[in-house]
Amino acid sequence: MTTYKEIFGKPIKVLTGDPAPTPITYTVTVANPGSGNVYYIDGVQTPTLELYEGNTYNFDYSAATGHPFRFATAADAAGSTQYTTGVSVDSNITTIVVASGAPNLFYYCTNHNGMGGRALTPEHPTEYEGQIWYNSTLGSFRSVLSVSAWSAGGNLSTARYGGASSGTETAALLSGGNTLPGGSDSPTGATEEYGGTSWTAGGSLSTARYSSGAFGVQTASLITGGDNRPPGSAYLTTTENYNGSSWTSGTAYPVAITNSAGFGTTTAGVIAGGGTPSSAPGVTTTTEYSGGSWTSGGALPLLRRWSGTSGTATAGLIFLGQTPPNVMANTDSYNGTAWTAEAAANTKRTGWYGGNMGSGTQTSAMMAGGWTPFTPNPTETERYDGSSWSTGPALASGIEYNSGGGSFSSGITTGGRAPGVVTTTQEFNTSIFSPIAATWASSGNMVNTLRGRASGGEQTASIAAGGETPRTADTEYYDGSSWSEQSNMNTARNQLGGAGTQTAFLVFGGEAPGPTAVTESWDGSSWSEVNDLGTARRNVGSFGTQTAAVAVGGFGPGVSDYSARVEEWNGSSWSSNPNALPNDLAQSDCTGIATAGLVFGGIIPPSGTKQTATFSFDGTSFSAGGALNTATTESHATAGSQTAALVAGGYAPAASTKTELYNGTSWSTTTSMATARGGAAGLGSNSVSTAALAAGGNNPGGDLNATEEFTGEIPALGYKTISDS
Repeated sequence: MTTYKEIFGKPIKVLTGDPAPTPITYTVTVANPGSGNVYYIDGVQTPTLELYEGNTYNFDYSAATGHPFRFATAADAAGSTQYTTGVSVDSNITTIVVASGAPNLFYYCTNHNGMGGRALTPEHPTEYEGQIWYNSTLGSFRSVLSVSAWSAGGNLSTARYGGASSGTETAALLSGGNTLPGGSDSPTGATEEYGGTSWTAGGSLSTARYSSGAFGVQTASLITGGDNRPPGSAYLTTTENYNGSSWTSGTAYPVAITNSAGFGTTTAGVIAGGGTPSSAPGVTTTTEYSGGSWTSGGALPLLRRWSGTSGTATAGLIFLGQTPPNVMANTDSYNGTAWTAEAAANTKRTGWYGGNMGSGTQTSAMMAGGWTPFTPNPTETERYDGSSWSTGPALASGIEYNSGGGSFSSGITTGGRAPGVVTTTQEFNTSIFSPIAATWASSGNMVNTLRGRASGGEQTASIAAGGETPRTADTEYYDGSSWSEQSNMNTARNQLGGAGTQTAFLVFGGEAPGPTAVTESWDGSSWSEVNDLGTARRNVGSFGTQTAAVAVGGFGPGVSDYSARVEEWNGSSWSSNPNALPNDLAQSDCTGIATAGLVFGGIIPPSGTKQTATFSFDGTSFSAGGALNTATTESHATAGSQTAALVAGGYAPAASTKTELYNGTSWSTTTSMATARGGAAGLGSNSVSTAALAAGGNNPGGDLNATEEFTGEIPALGYKTISDS
């Protein structure tokens, strides 16, 4: 007899409902099985947990308040510090948003040893893939479907089309290209690297060019030939090799060539087709590269140029393109010696200007965009399974003359024309998850219409203090739906710093009028003055808690009196940190704790230039992080930690709706707010980037009291009913 496990590869589970990938809440209790107290998670004694990257998990230890539940990188935090990345605690619930690349962890009690267990952090939440379960509530056998879709990625710094591309969706390379619309030529040597969310500058080509052939990966790539009119002399033989940071001269291609197609690696690559001075419409030439020299390979069946490619030097694929004067749908495979005709694509199209629109392998390839005489800026995509092409998910926005890379299940397309030259990047992914997009939603208005407030806490329990106009000592609480007034501060001020939670908050500095050093502490019912800052300042950056805070930068008495000074609060007094900010800075935004803080944006002297710079603070000194996509200042609507942060709005230069997320390495854009604003109230160190707040602030229409709540992207499974019996 054949079992379901033998058929599907996994046992059938019986569940009362369909499984939800995130967020997941566990109930934590404590009991003594005979050898001492231990944790029970949902009634199971010290199980090994699987906490998947990107998912959110809540551990409710309300029934065991004497045993605080935390995470560490060693059992009982022995020889290690508590693990805090993406972790927040509120009302006896410990929440962890598992960061990308998170280490395997241990859960433990901060008061007693020997109570906890292990928490593994697998890379992707695929535990439901291929799983069949019986939903006893619905009376149905259920499973999940894979979903493929295109979504927006990080924009290029240099708009271009016809660039040479290589690599994968999370490690792509784009070099060269043409920066002017059709009919004009302005080749660039700019190189950019894609890390999965944003582009960063790489080493520039020695020879600016477009319509080149290329192959390799992000850290080992080759580019050859192309066109550099003007200012050069048309088609090139020049070859350059990239090592992940810079280009060096390589062995010249045998003939001057442009609009060729490449596939393979820098030790075994292929350049096929293209145009030469003696045969501009196209050639049948195939040339193989062995790491230092070029040799002739098997000839193509047809003249072709502007084609897409995928695969390796001994298992390659070339598809679409042009055999003048006709655009073609032809596909041919290469075995390292000769070409064989394969099934044609469904739509004729060409890469035009040499942008590779293909990615994948010889038996699982994908193409997107391109150029077709029938449809400008096509959104159509096709996927090849080794025997035939089928229609794939449409691009989010149409594009032509684009470049691409990746695999059958994940890839990117970038640059191109739509119809103007663009910086756009689109990502393709296949997953069992159908994300519910991040959203901003309107909530209850603040009692007062103010900007420039200090703020802290989390989305369902936040505090805002001070602000203008007029300058005020006002304090307000937010409970997740509405605001209420609390006891006023002792000193009215605006542009002040703040750190902590709703019931344990610290404010310092600000304008009262003129820069002040006054520091006040809030205990949940009243304010008390404590020791002053060492230096009076306003527009000060701030992060941390009521008992461990950091004040960075700001303005002194004069408008041009910028500061790089860093002061640290230990719960009773301020002390100066000798490791100042890398440069004088004011009006920056911050988030995190005193030993793991983040400072970003702001303005620098002498002319108040807005910044994209990000700096991480480790409790002692600062180091550079990934740059913001938009230079901005005075957002104040921030949330999260050093490795999972959010910033919304700000002045860039006018009040903005933009929202960016930080993953510890780079910033990416996400859903914008409905209302443009700068100087808004945000959240504190116990908040998370997936549940943020923007309240009040200012825009050209005046000061605001409107509140918006941010809910981060939520993974959702695509369920399918298999049978009803």
